Amino acid sequence: MKRLYYLTDQIEYAEHISAELMVNGIDAHHIHVLSKDSGGMVTRHLNGLNVFERLDFIRGALNGLLIGLLVAVTALVIGHARFGYDYSGIAQFGFCALLLLFGTWIGGLIGFASANRHLRRFHREINEGRHLLMIDVGVHEESAVHTLIALLNEAQYSGEDDQVII
Repeated sequence: MKRLYYLTDQIEYAEHISAELMVNGIDAHHIHVLSKDSGGMVTRHLNGLNVFERLDFIRGALNGLLIGLLVAVTALVIGHARFGYDYSGIAQFGFCALLLLFGTWIGGLIGFASANRHLRRFHREINEGRHLLMIDVGVHEESAVHTLIALLNEAQYSGEDDQVII
C-alpha cells in the first residue's frame, strides 16, 4: 500500500474529499486528516491520527532495541576476550535481555519526544492552518484517487510514501 498526501486550506474541503472517497470505494479507515483544528475534525467525523502515527515511538523503540543488542554483544565479546570472563548461557541471555529491554525503553522514550519522520515535512503547513489528508491506497486505487481529487480541485498533491504498514 501507498500513503498519498494532500494539503487543503479548509477543513470543509477535507470533509468533502473524505466523503467522496468513501462513496467511491475507499474505506474510511484508510483516510486520515492531520490538523490543528481538532474540534472541527470531531464535529465533521474525520479520522485523526493515533499516537503511534503522530510520533516516532515504534521507530525509536526498534532503534533502541538494535543499539541494546549491539551493546550487549560488544560487552560480552570484550568481557570474554579482554578480561577472560566466562559466562554461562543463562547469564549471557539475562544480560542481553536486560540491555535489550533497557535500549527499547530508552528508544521508545526518545521516539515519544519526536514527531513521525514521514510527517515532519508538513509541520510548517499544519501550523499555518492547513489540513493534511493522508489516504492509504492499493496499486489499483491510486490513479482513481488522484483523478477524483484533481476533479474536486480542493486539495493539492503533496507527496507519497511507499510501504505503509496498516
